[in-house]
Amino acid sequence: MLLKNWPVTFALVLLAGLTILVPGSLFAWQEKNAEEVLESSQNPDFSSEAGHGSVSFGLNYYGNGDNGDGNPFLDETLTDLEPVIIFDYNVTDRFSINGTLSYDYVSSASIDRLENLGHQSGATGDFYYGASLGGAYKLKPDLRIGGNLSFSAEYDYNSIGLGGFVARDLNNKNTTLKLNVNAFQDSIDIIRWNGIQNEGTDDRTTLSLTGNWYQIITPSTHSEFGISATHQTGFLETAYNFAVIEDPAEDMISTQWRLDQYVNGHIEQEELPDTRTRGSIFGRVRTSLSPSTSVELGGRLYADSWGISSVTIEPRLYQWLIEDKLSARLRYRFYAQTAADDYSDHFNLVTPEFRTQDSDLGDFNANGAGLKFSWYFSKTLRFDISGDYIQRSDGIDQVLGAVGFNWSF
Repeated sequence: MLLKNWPVTFALVLLAGLTILVPGSLFAWQEKNAEEVLESSQNPDFSSEAGHGSVSFGLNYYGNGDNGDGNPFLDETLTDLEPVIIFDYNVTDRFSINGTLSYDYVSSASIDRLENLGHQSGATGDFYYGASLGGAYKLKPDLRIGGNLSFSAEYDYNSIGLGGFVARDLNNKNTTLKLNVNAFQDSIDIIRWNGIQNEGTDDRTTLSLTGNWYQIITPSTHSEFGISATHQTGFLETAYNFAVIEDPAEDMISTQWRLDQYVNGHIEQEELPDTRTRGSIFGRVRTSLSPSTSVELGGRLYADSWGISSVTIEPRLYQWLIEDKLSARLRYRFYAQTAADDYSDHFNLVTPEFRTQDSDLGDFNANGAGLKFSWYFSKTLRFDISGDYIQRSDGIDQVLGAVGFNWSF
């Protein structure tokens, strides 16, 4: 696994460590801390002053096709449309609040399959609702704490989340260290691939810990490095997923949802371990080449206890096309992962204890490119439009799009 590849891990950690060796005396005292400097370089409207805030209205689109190169027995096409409202407000110089409201409409082959099964009740629900509310408080000029509460629901799933953070500025605010802790408790109504739902509900618990290191390396170069660990227990498979066990001695079956695939065998529900531990290290460095041009390089290494390891590399270019009016962000993303231990395209004869044919747990790589434009009507009103296309080696290509307005006050 990638985390066992100690030379790569050591090199990335060493790069993070070198940033702290840059003396703070090389820079003037920062009005903003290292985290705020990195955020404001991405969003010129960012402000932490009392009475300032922003409201964003957006519409997000996500869709993926399926040409059959992934799971040979299941159509994994999906479309997701999500309107969202995001707000943040600095109540005082020391206290701020933020929140999110979202609503998703999801259409997928899995939902269509369940809707067409007459003996299945409740499968017509394909909506998602989500809300979160958080706050942050400055205990000292260089010490902040915060927390958040979230809730989401859909027809077969409910989740409640609780999180908190502590952040400390060092080195004349040229360094910020931040620790985030989050916990989620989910309840899942178990609806199987054939529409049967006689197993009631089950639970899933998720605990995550993330440490971030923000560093101003020079006045024009800023960075973020971090490490994250997540532990999950409970019902971790996708209830409506299944695996085809091929056996030439059995009758021929059609999985019905990819009609060109006929095999001899039978269908079993997906089964996966009830614990999963994930870990990642990540980082990004952004530097200004000129007052109108900035570049960024980011990356991540990931591994988990299910046998999946992955690497992500993402360079970005930020460019003012019309000064103070029109900006553009261009990005490329490379991603590659190994398959989970219990994944297989084909299970033959024997039904293993754990089994999945979910393409997202398989072996694939992806190349993606995206473009975002931001038009500033004024210093307080901005319009954003973006689009990304991701080509996966398993045929599950993805399209992402978003439009929205941001009002700062």
